[in-house]
Amino acid sequence: MKNVVRTFFEGLYGKSKIEFVKGLVYIYPFGVIGKENNNKVKPHIHNNQFQIFLITEGCTKLIYDGEEIMVSAPAFITVPKNTEHGFEHQTLMKGWIISISDSMAEHMIKRQSDVINAIETFQMTPVTKYSDAETVFESMLQCVDEYFQENMGKHLMLEYMIGKIIVQLSRLHKVSQQWTINKDNASVIYFRRFSQLIRESHNYKKTIEDYAGELNITTGHLNRICSCVAKQSPKEVIMDYFFTEAQLLLADMDKSVNEICYSIGFEDPSYFSRIFKKKTGLTPNEFRKKIGFKNN
Repeated sequence: MKNVVRTFFEGLYGKSKIEFVKGLVYIYPFGVIGKENNNKVKPHIHNNQFQIFLITEGCTKLIYDGEEIMVSAPAFITVPKNTEHGFEHQTLMKGWIISISDSMAEHMIKRQSDVINAIETFQMTPVTKYSDAETVFESMLQCVDEYFQENMGKHLMLEYMIGKIIVQLSRLHKVSQQWTINKDNASVIYFRRFSQLIRESHNYKKTIEDYAGELNITTGHLNRICSCVAKQSPKEVIMDYFFTEAQLLLADMDKSVNEICYSIGFEDPSYFSRIFKKKTGLTPNEFRKKIGFKNN
């Protein structure tokens, strides 16, 4: 069987990193990346963000799962993490790419678990006048406006707006199945279940063997699934979740670094700090300073 080479980026297309505002969101003009690449954005994957492509002007060819789908403005496309996608712009494109961080997505799931379908489903939604989709589209444009303003309470407002959009997408998905492009395969289904088990475990020390046993598959099979879907090992997937969780907890001024360390299953705060720095480039205290946390 021929191996398919898949391209992963942790930033936007062609970029190795992304600077989320306060760990929440990053917004960039849609069409600019295509213009820099002869109007072709080759199929690629992001394993650390949920993306919304907001198309306000133009026509593009969406490439997804071996299919080519023509998309004309106004429309929006939602792309879960670990989902391969690409574009071939047919005209001058205008719009926005709203990239929502893993930590923000996990925060939403924890507060309201039934919205998970909004960030795990690939959807292409045309926008028509006086429709529910138009309401969501307008919310997205309002979020873009807020992002580029420097108003008082900006970050709190962005968190509220992103939460609102995710809930609206979830409701839209529930009543508008015909707009959903959803082609689950066995690997994706297993990966989603693995991710769910990680969320439910609350314990970094739980072993790969334990997870594989709960999935009724071998550790080798779990390795192949994670490599295929996320280009990561199971251990890396687990680390990503718990360090995303740690970043959320570090924003809580009522908890010390040591308390956070113990709450996610680490026994040694020094080891936790070393691994956190290796993963994020910052110590837990440096991370707190970066997001504006101040010790009383």
